Amino acid sequence: MQVGDHNVQTNVEVDAAQLPPAQRVADNAGTSVHNLPLASGVFIGRDLTQLSGMLAGGAGCVAVGQAAVYGLGGIGKTELVLHYARAYADRYRLVWWVTADSPENVALGLAELTQRLHPVATLADAQAWAVGWLQANQGWLLILDNVEAVEDITDLLGQVAGRGHVVMTTRRDLGRARWARLRLSPLRLGVLDRAASVAMLTELTGLTDAAAADHLAADLGDLPLALEQAAAYISQHHGLDFDGYRALLADHFTRVAGDGGHGSTAQHTVGSIWQVTMNAIRDRSMLADRVMRVLGWLAPDGLPDDVLRPLAEDPADLFDALALLASYSMISRNTGSVNVHRLVQAIARSEAPPDGLDDAIRLLEAALPEDPIRKVAGWPRWNVLLPHIDTVLNHLPGMHDNAAALHIGDRMATYRQFQGQVATAITAFEQVLTDSLRLLGGDHPSTLTTRNNLAGAYQAAGRVGEAISAFEQVLIDRQRVLGGDHPSTLTTRNNLAVAYQTAGRAGEAISAFEQLLTDFRRVLGEDHPDTLTARNNLFSTYRSAGRVGEATIAFEQLLTHSRRVLGDDHPDTLTTRNNLALAYQDAGRLDEAISAYEQLLTDSRRVLGEDHPDTLTTRNNLALAYQDAGRLDEAISAYEQLLTDRQRVLGDDHPSTLITRNNLAHAYQDAGRLDEAITTYEQLLTDSRSVLGHDHPDTLDTCYSMALAYRLAGRVGEAVAALDQLLTDSRRVLGERHAVTMTVGRSLAVARAAAAETES
Repeated sequence: MQVGDHNVQTNVEVDAAQLPPAQRVADNAGTSVHNLPLASGVFIGRDLTQLSGMLAGGAGCVAVGQAAVYGLGGIGKTELVLHYARAYADRYRLVWWVTADSPENVALGLAELTQRLHPVATLADAQAWAVGWLQANQGWLLILDNVEAVEDITDLLGQVAGRGHVVMTTRRDLGRARWARLRLSPLRLGVLDRAASVAMLTELTGLTDAAAADHLAADLGDLPLALEQAAAYISQHHGLDFDGYRALLADHFTRVAGDGGHGSTAQHTVGSIWQVTMNAIRDRSMLADRVMRVLGWLAPDGLPDDVLRPLAEDPADLFDALALLASYSMISRNTGSVNVHRLVQAIARSEAPPDGLDDAIRLLEAALPEDPIRKVAGWPRWNVLLPHIDTVLNHLPGMHDNAAALHIGDRMATYRQFQGQVATAITAFEQVLTDSLRLLGGDHPSTLTTRNNLAGAYQAAGRVGEAISAFEQVLIDRQRVLGGDHPSTLTTRNNLAVAYQTAGRAGEAISAFEQLLTDFRRVLGEDHPDTLTARNNLFSTYRSAGRVGEATIAFEQLLTHSRRVLGDDHPDTLTTRNNLALAYQDAGRLDEAISAYEQLLTDSRRVLGEDHPDTLTTRNNLALAYQDAGRLDEAISAYEQLLTDRQRVLGDDHPSTLITRNNLAHAYQDAGRLDEAITTYEQLLTDSRSVLGHDHPDTLDTCYSMALAYRLAGRVGEAVAALDQLLTDSRRVLGERHAVTMTVGRSLAVARAAAAETES
């Protein structure tokens, strides 16, 4: 120092022997030294014993005393380890918490350990002293929280291994081989189960509406940080409840996701945590960033990897991008598929440009299987893609201009229609038509196709009058725009004729098919497959109209022609053989019908496979022929096995599955097993109304059959009530003079007479 113009210097030498010793760490249980942060008072849905067992060297662990807890940001890794450290503190003489997201913070955390254990004013290398202490002592727990790059702690792990316990938390999944190399036993942390999520929300907020909490937990994907953040926000906004927060989340996601409530830091919200992760990913791979922008617009679960294949020229690049995203726990991967947390998706959508939505639509369009009606091999893929199609279409703005979305919507609706989801298909077709009219105009071929398909869906739903009107109008427009001889025009004429037949207008149907067949022969030629199909449809109409002898001869001639042109094993040839067997059956030639069905079934299994719909249809028809021949035990056994297989292949709600249930009930009834028949009819009627609608012809038929079963069982009052309602519905749906309506009317009169006789 300087006093006036005199300088005075004092040199002090410190005798190391006189320095205070390092702080002794207590050997007594329950008195450990620690620097643990405050733990949450609400800790629900986690099991600490799993981590405890791993550190103790349980089965399957890589090494005793070393573990890594990894998972998505906000999943609760830090909270789990913190509660473990406090719950098991009596195991350790020292518990030290180090924020390990950078080399500098690792060094700082170790230096703070040195300050605690060796409180000296200066020390040359505090980090080295702390490591030396850890090496020289046992009975400690070192927690390395939020490790971003495992390289930052690799040397430290090697230096202290085997002396105490080390627990690391990280968003990175390093993979089995690297975990083993680092001698860390990995524990992947997933989201909470729903009951725990609901308990957390209700306990933190004091609100008691468990159902609303369940809905909010679903929206938040059961992510602990998001649940805690929501609870804090709700608690600090008077009058806000779970449903109100859900509305805010839907309308103002970015703002709400970034608000953790008063007292929380901006860095501790789901939005900020994942933004840090995405920045790190973007620095490593722009392709991974693009993949995330696409995934944001799709369903959270089960996207096949190959859907994303067109995003990269080299498949290896896409594989690396997915591996990087998985390593940061932004996605999880099952065999061949990708899963994403729904909040990760929401943040990706909120911060990404709209090209991700366009990419998602383009990728789904390219991934669609061919022919959603007949290509059975593609059905499992359709079922996997449907949630993603629904999600991406729901994200489209109301006035979008994406033509590819129209194609996806039309194909999706077609698949659903032929899987029995008729009401859903109609809604989808109507939306596609609205958008097509706006984007493409009424005369565009795609718009006309959608109108044709919508009319077909109306017909499948039993709305035959609307279907006929729609087909007639689209036929006029296709003739005007495409010409009378265009294949699409001929297709609509065929569909219209089928609708006439369904409506009981047999004369118009036959006339339409006969003229159509003439035009097919002129335009396409006698041997064209579509010409042969037109002949098949015409002869089926003959059979339905009671012209069985004529139909039988015609089918026999058509079968000869089909075999010559298409071959014995062509699916259309097999269809003609099925229709010929039906004609034999209608004509009472049951032995010939059964023989034809049995041979057809053998060939269908060989050509199409055991599970093809046409093979299943042949089995159904064979069982029906057994039933007509009085071989009821064989028929019932065949129906029961067929029902099991149709439920497995097509699903419980497919129209063909419902038909088999109806036929089985008929067989029970014929066999005198009326209680089983009535029970089957009652459940079938409920399901048919739910799946097909109250007005569908198959629903009306089931109602009629059930009423007859009631009458046979002596339950005449129930039969009258069912027939009375059915007559009203038939008049409204089919018309006063339709054959079905008149049949129901006659049956009702008989039932009423029987009821009056019983009463008298």
